[in-house]
Amino acid sequence: MTDLTWESIDLLEDRERRVPYAAAARGPAEVQPATIRLFGRDFCTGSAGEIIAAVAARPADRPRMIVTANVDHIVQLAENAPFRGAYDRAAARTLDGMPLVWMARARRGGTVTRVTGHDLLACVLAEPPAFAARIFLVCSGQEVAEAIGARLRAAGLPGEAIASAVPPFGFEEDPVYSFALAARIRSHGTGLLVMGVGAPKSEVWVDRQGAALGAPMVFCVGDALAVAAGCMPRAPRLMQRLGLEWAFRFLLAPRRLFRRYFVKSWRFLGLAARDRAAGGARRP
Repeated sequence: MTDLTWESIDLLEDRERRVPYAAAARGPAEVQPATIRLFGRDFCTGSAGEIIAAVAARPADRPRMIVTANVDHIVQLAENAPFRGAYDRAAARTLDGMPLVWMARARRGGTVTRVTGHDLLACVLAEPPAFAARIFLVCSGQEVAEAIGARLRAAGLPGEAIASAVPPFGFEEDPVYSFALAARIRSHGTGLLVMGVGAPKSEVWVDRQGAALGAPMVFCVGDALAVAAGCMPRAPRLMQRLGLEWAFRFLLAPRRLFRRYFVKSWRFLGLAARDRAAGGARRP
Protein backbone atom coordinates (compact mmCIF):
# COMPACT_ATOMS: atom_id res chain seq x y z
CA MET A 1 0.00 0.00 0.00
CA THR A 2 1.36 3.41 -0.98
CA ASP A 3 1.95 5.83 1.89
CA LEU A 4 0.12 9.14 1.51
CA THR A 5 2.24 12.18 2.31
CA TRP A 6 1.15 15.81 2.39
CA GLU A 7 2.68 16.20 -1.09
CA SER A 8 0.90 13.19 -2.56
CA ILE A 9 -2.45 14.29 -1.11
CA ASP A 10 -1.91 17.75 -2.59
CA LEU A 11 -1.22 16.23 -5.99
CA LEU A 12 -4.39 14.16 -5.78
CA GLU A 13 -6.42 17.24 -4.86
CA ASP A 14 -4.82 19.22 -7.69
CA ARG A 15 -5.87 16.56 -10.18
CA GLU A 16 -9.41 16.67 -8.79
CA ARG A 17 -9.60 20.47 -8.87
CA ARG A 18 -7.93 20.92 -12.23
CA VAL A 19 -9.50 18.27 -14.45
CA PRO A 20 -8.35 19.63 -17.84
CA TYR A 21 -11.00 21.62 -19.65
CA ALA A 22 -10.70 19.44 -22.74
CA ALA A 23 -11.49 16.30 -20.72
CA ALA A 24 -14.42 17.88 -18.89
CA ALA A 25 -15.88 19.27 -22.11
CA ARG A 26 -16.16 15.76 -23.56
CA GLY A 27 -19.00 15.04 -21.12
CA PRO A 28 -22.65 15.74 -21.94
CA ALA A 29 -23.24 19.49 -22.30
CA GLU A 30 -26.43 19.30 -20.26
CA VAL A 31 -24.63 17.95 -17.18
CA GLN A 32 -24.13 20.73 -14.67
CA PRO A 33 -21.66 20.71 -11.76
CA ALA A 34 -23.18 19.94 -8.39
CA THR A 35 -23.94 22.95 -6.21
CA ILE A 36 -24.46 23.71 -2.56
CA ARG A 37 -26.40 26.61 -1.07
CA LEU A 38 -24.52 28.95 1.25
CA PHE A 39 -25.33 32.54 2.22
CA GLY A 40 -28.41 32.47 0.01
CA ARG A 41 -26.53 31.54 -3.18
CA ASP A 42 -25.65 28.38 -5.07
CA PHE A 43 -21.93 27.58 -5.26
CA CYS A 44 -20.44 24.99 -7.60
CA THR A 45 -18.64 22.10 -5.92
CA GLY A 46 -17.15 20.34 -8.95
CA SER A 47 -13.71 20.67 -10.52
CA ALA A 48 -12.48 23.76 -12.34
CA GLY A 49 -12.67 21.90 -15.67
CA GLU A 50 -16.26 20.82 -15.09
CA ILE A 51 -17.34 24.32 -14.10
CA ILE A 52 -15.63 25.99 -17.05
CA ALA A 53 -17.04 23.43 -19.51
CA ALA A 54 -20.59 23.92 -18.19
CA VAL A 55 -20.36 27.71 -18.40
CA ALA A 56 -18.76 27.62 -21.87
CA ALA A 57 -21.69 25.51 -23.12
CA ARG A 58 -24.20 28.24 -22.24
CA PRO A 59 -25.58 30.58 -24.92
CA ALA A 60 -23.03 33.30 -25.67
CA ASP A 61 -25.38 36.28 -25.50
CA ARG A 62 -23.54 38.21 -22.77
CA PRO A 63 -20.38 37.86 -20.66
CA ARG A 64 -20.33 34.59 -18.71
CA MET A 65 -18.53 35.45 -15.51
CA ILE A 66 -17.07 32.99 -12.99
CA VAL A 67 -16.40 34.39 -9.51
CA THR A 68 -14.35 32.74 -6.77
CA ALA A 69 -15.80 33.31 -3.31
CA ASN A 70 -13.71 33.84 -0.19
CA VAL A 71 -14.36 35.23 3.30
CA ASP A 72 -13.82 38.82 2.18
CA HIS A 73 -16.35 38.40 -0.63
CA ILE A 74 -19.01 37.13 1.78
CA VAL A 75 -18.47 40.14 4.05
CA GLN A 76 -18.63 42.54 1.11
CA LEU A 77 -21.77 40.91 -0.25
CA ALA A 78 -23.54 41.82 2.99
CA GLU A 79 -22.83 45.53 2.54
CA ASN A 80 -22.29 46.20 -1.18
CA ALA A 81 -25.43 46.11 -3.35
CA PRO A 82 -23.66 46.37 -6.77
CA PHE A 83 -21.39 43.49 -5.73
CA ARG A 84 -24.44 41.42 -4.71
CA GLY A 85 -26.00 42.07 -8.11
CA ALA A 86 -22.84 41.04 -9.92
CA TYR A 87 -22.60 37.85 -7.85
CA ASP A 88 -26.24 36.98 -8.42
CA ARG A 89 -25.86 37.40 -12.19
CA ALA A 90 -22.56 35.50 -12.41
CA ALA A 91 -22.61 32.36 -14.55
CA ALA A 92 -20.94 30.35 -11.76
CA ARG A 93 -19.67 30.85 -8.23
CA THR A 94 -16.89 28.66 -6.84
CA LEU A 95 -15.67 28.06 -3.29
CA ASP A 96 -12.20 29.55 -2.97
CA GLY A 97 -11.71 30.39 0.72
CA MET A 98 -11.09 27.36 2.93
CA PRO A 99 -13.62 28.45 5.61
CA LEU A 100 -16.30 28.29 2.92
CA VAL A 101 -15.08 24.88 1.78
CA TRP A 102 -15.19 23.61 5.38
CA MET A 103 -18.72 24.98 5.84
CA ALA A 104 -19.86 23.27 2.65
CA ARG A 105 -18.28 19.96 3.63
CA ALA A 106 -19.86 20.09 7.06
CA ARG A 107 -23.28 20.83 5.60
CA ARG A 108 -23.13 18.30 2.78
CA GLY A 109 -20.99 15.60 4.37
CA GLY A 110 -19.57 14.69 0.97
CA THR A 111 -17.12 15.80 -1.69
CA VAL A 112 -16.71 19.53 -2.07
CA THR A 113 -13.89 20.78 -4.29
CA ARG A 114 -12.07 24.02 -3.65
CA VAL A 115 -11.68 25.96 -6.91
CA THR A 116 -9.53 29.07 -6.82
CA GLY A 117 -8.56 31.62 -9.43
CA HIS A 118 -5.26 29.72 -9.69
CA ASP A 119 -7.19 26.59 -10.65
CA LEU A 120 -9.26 28.36 -13.32
CA LEU A 121 -6.14 29.79 -14.93
CA ALA A 122 -4.21 26.51 -14.71
CA CYS A 123 -7.11 24.68 -16.30
CA VAL A 124 -7.10 26.78 -19.48
CA LEU A 125 -3.44 27.79 -19.71
CA ALA A 126 -2.34 24.14 -19.78
CA GLU A 127 -4.57 23.29 -22.76
CA PRO A 128 -6.17 26.49 -24.13
CA PRO A 129 -9.72 25.69 -25.27
CA ALA A 130 -11.35 27.22 -28.34
CA PHE A 131 -12.89 30.11 -26.41
CA ALA A 132 -9.41 31.12 -25.18
CA ALA A 133 -8.06 31.62 -28.70
CA ARG A 134 -8.16 35.37 -28.03
CA ILE A 135 -7.40 36.51 -24.49
CA PHE A 136 -7.68 39.95 -22.91
CA LEU A 137 -5.96 40.54 -19.56
CA VAL A 138 -6.91 43.38 -17.20
CA CYS A 139 -3.86 43.55 -14.95
CA SER A 140 -2.81 45.24 -11.73
CA GLY A 141 0.54 46.38 -13.17
CA GLN A 142 2.55 46.55 -16.36
CA GLU A 143 5.01 43.94 -15.09
CA VAL A 144 2.17 41.44 -14.72
CA ALA A 145 0.81 42.25 -18.18
CA GLU A 146 4.19 41.75 -19.85
CA ALA A 147 5.04 38.57 -17.94
CA ILE A 148 1.72 36.78 -18.49
CA GLY A 149 1.74 37.85 -22.14
CA ALA A 150 5.20 36.33 -22.56
CA ARG A 151 4.01 33.11 -20.94
CA LEU A 152 1.05 32.84 -23.29
CA ARG A 153 3.22 33.48 -26.33
CA ALA A 154 5.67 30.83 -25.14
CA ALA A 155 2.74 28.42 -24.91
CA GLY A 156 2.03 28.99 -28.60
CA LEU A 157 -0.67 31.66 -28.58
CA PRO A 158 -0.03 34.21 -31.37
CA GLY A 159 0.96 37.65 -30.18
CA GLU A 160 -2.01 39.32 -31.89
CA ALA A 161 -4.37 37.05 -29.95
CA ILE A 162 -3.21 38.53 -26.61
CA ALA A 163 -4.17 42.00 -25.42
CA SER A 164 -3.93 43.66 -22.03
CA ALA A 165 -4.72 46.81 -20.10
CA VAL A 166 -3.51 48.25 -16.80
CA PRO A 167 -6.38 50.50 -15.72
CA PRO A 168 -5.83 53.50 -13.43
CA PHE A 169 -7.05 53.60 -9.85
CA GLY A 170 -10.81 54.17 -9.75
CA PHE A 171 -11.34 53.15 -13.38
CA GLU A 172 -14.54 51.31 -12.47
CA GLU A 173 -16.17 54.66 -11.63
CA ASP A 174 -14.88 56.44 -14.75
CA PRO A 175 -17.54 56.11 -17.49
CA VAL A 176 -15.29 57.49 -20.25
CA TYR A 177 -12.42 55.10 -19.52
CA SER A 178 -14.83 52.21 -18.95
CA PHE A 179 -16.56 52.80 -22.29
CA ALA A 180 -13.22 52.87 -24.12
CA LEU A 181 -11.91 49.75 -22.35
CA ALA A 182 -15.11 47.78 -22.99
CA ALA A 183 -15.00 48.79 -26.67
CA ARG A 184 -11.37 47.70 -26.90
CA ILE A 185 -12.17 44.31 -25.35
CA ARG A 186 -15.06 43.75 -27.75
CA SER A 187 -13.16 44.88 -30.86
CA HIS A 188 -10.33 42.50 -29.94
CA GLY A 189 -12.77 39.61 -30.39
CA THR A 190 -12.04 38.49 -26.84
CA GLY A 191 -13.07 34.94 -26.01
CA LEU A 192 -11.56 34.91 -22.51
CA LEU A 193 -11.39 38.03 -20.36
CA VAL A 194 -9.25 37.68 -17.23
CA MET A 195 -9.80 40.30 -14.54
CA GLY A 196 -6.83 40.56 -12.20
CA VAL A 197 -7.56 43.84 -10.41
CA GLY A 198 -9.35 42.53 -7.32
CA ALA A 199 -12.84 42.45 -5.84
CA PRO A 200 -15.34 43.99 -5.92
CA LYS A 201 -14.18 46.23 -8.75
CA SER A 202 -13.61 43.37 -11.24
CA GLU A 203 -17.02 41.78 -10.74
CA VAL A 204 -18.95 45.05 -10.56
CA TRP A 205 -17.23 46.49 -13.64
CA VAL A 206 -17.93 43.42 -15.78
CA ASP A 207 -21.55 43.33 -14.60
CA ARG A 208 -22.07 47.03 -15.40
CA GLN A 209 -20.54 46.80 -18.87
CA GLY A 210 -22.66 43.78 -19.79
CA ALA A 211 -23.12 43.21 -23.50
CA ALA A 212 -20.77 46.12 -24.31
CA LEU A 213 -17.98 43.58 -23.74
CA GLY A 214 -19.38 41.10 -26.23
CA ALA A 215 -19.89 37.58 -24.90
CA PRO A 216 -16.55 36.37 -23.52
CA MET A 217 -15.93 33.93 -20.73
CA VAL A 218 -14.77 36.01 -17.76
CA PHE A 219 -12.53 34.84 -14.92
CA CYS A 220 -12.32 37.20 -11.92
CA VAL A 221 -9.12 35.93 -10.30
CA GLY A 222 -7.48 38.86 -8.49
CA ASP A 223 -3.87 38.25 -7.46
CA ALA A 224 -3.90 34.79 -9.08
CA LEU A 225 -3.03 36.51 -12.35
CA ALA A 226 0.12 38.00 -10.80
CA VAL A 227 1.03 34.56 -9.44
CA ALA A 228 0.53 32.95 -12.87
CA ALA A 229 2.76 35.66 -14.33
CA GLY A 230 5.51 34.80 -11.84
CA CYS A 231 5.36 38.28 -10.26
CA MET A 232 4.06 37.10 -6.89
CA PRO A 233 4.64 33.89 -4.88
CA ARG A 234 1.85 31.69 -3.61
CA ALA A 235 1.60 30.24 -0.13
CA PRO A 236 3.18 26.79 0.46
CA ARG A 237 0.81 23.89 -0.04
CA LEU A 238 0.55 23.09 3.66
CA MET A 239 -0.57 26.64 4.44
CA GLN A 240 -3.18 26.35 1.70
CA ARG A 241 -4.52 23.09 3.15
CA LEU A 242 -4.69 24.50 6.67
CA GLY A 243 -6.59 27.58 5.55
CA LEU A 244 -3.62 29.89 6.24
CA GLU A 245 -3.06 31.22 2.75
CA TRP A 246 -4.44 34.55 3.96
CA ALA A 247 -1.57 34.81 6.48
CA PHE A 248 1.01 34.35 3.73
CA ARG A 249 -0.67 37.03 1.62
CA PHE A 250 -0.81 39.38 4.60
CA LEU A 251 2.95 39.05 5.09
CA LEU A 252 3.44 40.12 1.47
CA ALA A 253 1.24 43.23 1.77
CA PRO A 254 0.49 44.00 5.45
CA ARG A 255 -0.57 47.63 5.00
CA ARG A 256 -2.97 46.84 2.18
CA LEU A 257 -4.52 43.80 3.83
CA PHE A 258 -4.57 44.68 7.54
CA ARG A 259 -8.08 46.13 7.54
CA ARG A 260 -9.46 43.29 5.42
CA TYR A 261 -8.11 40.49 7.59
CA PHE A 262 -8.11 41.99 11.08
CA VAL A 263 -11.06 44.37 11.05
CA LYS A 264 -13.64 43.48 8.40
CA SER A 265 -13.23 39.70 8.42
CA TRP A 266 -14.68 39.35 11.93
CA ARG A 267 -18.11 40.04 10.45
CA PHE A 268 -17.87 36.68 8.71
CA LEU A 269 -18.41 34.82 11.99
CA GLY A 270 -21.82 36.42 12.50
CA LEU A 271 -22.80 35.93 8.87
CA ALA A 272 -21.78 32.26 9.03
CA ALA A 273 -23.76 31.72 12.24
CA ARG A 274 -26.88 33.25 10.71
CA ASP A 275 -26.45 31.23 7.53
CA ARG A 276 -26.12 28.03 9.53
CA ALA A 277 -29.32 28.83 11.40
CA ALA A 278 -31.10 29.61 8.12
CA GLY A 279 -29.71 26.52 6.39
CA GLY A 280 -28.37 28.56 3.48
CA ALA A 281 -31.74 29.93 2.41
CA ARG A 282 -31.83 33.38 0.83
CA ARG A 283 -32.92 36.08 3.23
CA PRO A 284 -34.81 39.18 2.05
